[in-house]
Amino acid sequence: MKADIKVSIVDQTINEVVRLGVNNPADVRFMLSVLKKYSFDAADVSLNNLEKNMVEFEADEFSESMRCRVKCSGQEIFRAKKLGFSKIVINTSLNPLTPIQDMLEPVLQMACSNDQEIYLSIDNALEFSIRDVETIYPLIPKYGIKRLILGDRSGKADPFTTYDKLGFLGNTIQCPVEYVGYNDYGTATANTLSALRAGIEYVATAVSGIGIPGVAAMEEVLMAARHLWKNELVPDGYSIAADCENILYRAGIMLPGEKAIIGKNVFAHESGIHVDGVLKNPNLYEAIKPEEVGLRRLLVIGKHSGTASLVQKLRHLGLSLSPEKAAALLEKVRNTAILQKKPLTDLQLKTLYDLQMESVKDPNIHLSGKGEMPCD
Repeated sequence: MKADIKVSIVDQTINEVVRLGVNNPADVRFMLSVLKKYSFDAADVSLNNLEKNMVEFEADEFSESMRCRVKCSGQEIFRAKKLGFSKIVINTSLNPLTPIQDMLEPVLQMACSNDQEIYLSIDNALEFSIRDVETIYPLIPKYGIKRLILGDRSGKADPFTTYDKLGFLGNTIQCPVEYVGYNDYGTATANTLSALRAGIEYVATAVSGIGIPGVAAMEEVLMAARHLWKNELVPDGYSIAADCENILYRAGIMLPGEKAIIGKNVFAHESGIHVDGVLKNPNLYEAIKPEEVGLRRLLVIGKHSGTASLVQKLRHLGLSLSPEKAAALLEKVRNTAILQKKPLTDLQLKTLYDLQMESVKDPNIHLSGKGEMPCD
């Protein structure tokens, strides 16, 4: 268990939001205020996205919270400075044919002369040997590099490789290390957790992992650290689902109901045996309690439902029915779900319940076995 490691989030959400065209300072201000609830360290935004989408907010307003990502270029360093950024991330890559030191040094000198806080990002560091990465070491004290960002740009590293390399590099580099893992092969969250276990405090994430190709999902990393590792240093997630949805909404992105951790349908159960099990022991099907992320368990009544789930659902609606009567009602419920090719709404279920109760009182009232009825 890693109950005591510190987790600091370097956000990539705002960069993606700006890339999508959001340029309202009020939206950025709102997103930052929400993100700061969750182990926030800084938010990155690329110079290219800022200029391409003509973002008009004053960087001075966000200078303590945001870093500007630039290419290894003196011109971009200058333009970032002109926009008011005091923290810059210089992006570069290792090249097996061309040493990058000669290209880097003039740019680092310029950033130093601008009195900018320097973060050096080696985008493909994990694709090279430790010896190759070590060639960067002399530049760190020489230019006062604040943090070295080691990336897995191709997304090909596995969690074991990530753990081994970052564990060694984190102990030998003269400044704090940051990790950014991309999600080309769906391993960003797993690799980011490996980085944390290896002792790397600063990791890149985005809400719901948005981006092309995307990075680790913030909510997955935080809830894994808090729930699986019992890490009390990570903030609770009682409002994380709503917070993430609000951020995505500002960006014009609809949160899928099936999104892990924060999707509204993640805790929905329909199958009869499934519902029966989760009612007796939620741990059978729910790794995290719904209330831990601000959601609630949903019992969906459809063609796969059983008597136990129907009785429980009716109870949630304030209605009671004996198991025998529930079995009789279940046939109509299933027929309705099959006919309309989707689960029943609460109103439909109440209507069937009322008809069922009336038919018991008055045998002349007949409830169609086909279950045909309007949706709402």
